[in-house]
Amino acid sequence: MFKNLISAVIRRNFFETGAVIGLRLFSIGVGFLFIKIYTNNLSTEEVGKYFYLVTLSYIMNALIFVPIDYYLQARLALHGKEIPVAALYKINKIVCLMAMLLCVIFCIPLLYLGQIHVVDIFGIYITALLVYLCNFSRGLLNNRGHKVFVVCMLVFEGLAKVGFFILSNSLMVATAGALLYSSVIALLLEVLIIFLYGARKIDYNWLDEGIENYKTVFRKSYALSIGAICNLVQLQSYRLMYVWAGVPVTAAIYVVITNLGSSGMGAISSVYSQIFLPRIYSSKGDFTLRYIRNALIVSLIVVIGAVLTGKYLLLFLTKNDYVEYAQAIGFGVLVEGGNLVIGAATVYLMLNSAAKATIVCNLLAALASVVGGYAVLHYWPENAFAIGIPIAISQIFIAAFLISYVIRFQKAKKKEVK
Repeated sequence: MFKNLISAVIRRNFFETGAVIGLRLFSIGVGFLFIKIYTNNLSTEEVGKYFYLVTLSYIMNALIFVPIDYYLQARLALHGKEIPVAALYKINKIVCLMAMLLCVIFCIPLLYLGQIHVVDIFGIYITALLVYLCNFSRGLLNNRGHKVFVVCMLVFEGLAKVGFFILSNSLMVATAGALLYSSVIALLLEVLIIFLYGARKIDYNWLDEGIENYKTVFRKSYALSIGAICNLVQLQSYRLMYVWAGVPVTAAIYVVITNLGSSGMGAISSVYSQIFLPRIYSSKGDFTLRYIRNALIVSLIVVIGAVLTGKYLLLFLTKNDYVEYAQAIGFGVLVEGGNLVIGAATVYLMLNSAAKATIVCNLLAALASVVGGYAVLHYWPENAFAIGIPIAISQIFIAAFLISYVIRFQKAKKKEVK
């Protein structure tokens, strides 16, 4: 009987993992289809404007939502099986209000300078909010064993984005705003479905306990906020600089090309983290270095494959405007692979209350990327490939720093035990 139980568990894990991989591969195809549709229906300038608005939205995520997400996932992993809904609602209500206030304060100068329109403020905020709610709820479900449902939601999100953009494109002239709000509607539907599913499948209580008050949460997660905004500046500041400098087309070309690499690597990263990230939480961080080692191997394989096939993908999926810089696809894979490693190291540091260690390396990486990006913009404003060089160097630096820090931290912990 015991052997039958073990074999049943193994079969279940095998089929579950196969389903996750298969669905995630399908979502890669959906993502590529989305890229093909919007690059062929929008001008390169409109694509640049879309990613400009998305980047402004990411700033809200980086400052407020990303650190809260990391902190709450770590706290709930240590808390127990039941989810304290009242406590989560209480803290998230304050978080959302603070993010709204921050968004308005940040956007007023841009509005005055003519860099955005009034209606864009709502789009920027609601996109940030929905991305946070989707990421947080998917992470919560994934850490509690609902891996197949989580990847189904990723597929649904991609298909919904495609469907709503095609619909809006058939009713009006395709613009950056149409692309943005197509994604907003898709994310809103995804959030509603996830909440309905979670209400039935997750154990929860209505007690206002298990999560500290908002002051404690912000105090413990501010280091991640600094790290997140530095990561945003490091990886995406060029999107703002090139628009403000009047050359959004160069940025758009780089974004579209690297998006192919980051979409593919992102899908693989999603499967990898879905399967193995819960083991970091359950092992209280002991599995982190094995997770990172295997993630680096996977990233290297994908980089080689992307560079070899990038030109053919671009010829099939996009217009000829992008093919000249096809090799830049490797930068997209490198950045996403770096994020996979950095995310694991950040979870480890969060579990061990050592997140402050990320501040210095994040600041240095952001500064180096901005200085390098400004130099590239000044000397080669029309060279899309050059954008990725300072970004890649800074990403390698921060990943190497965090890996070495985790190694030193684990050695110190072992010495304390002895």
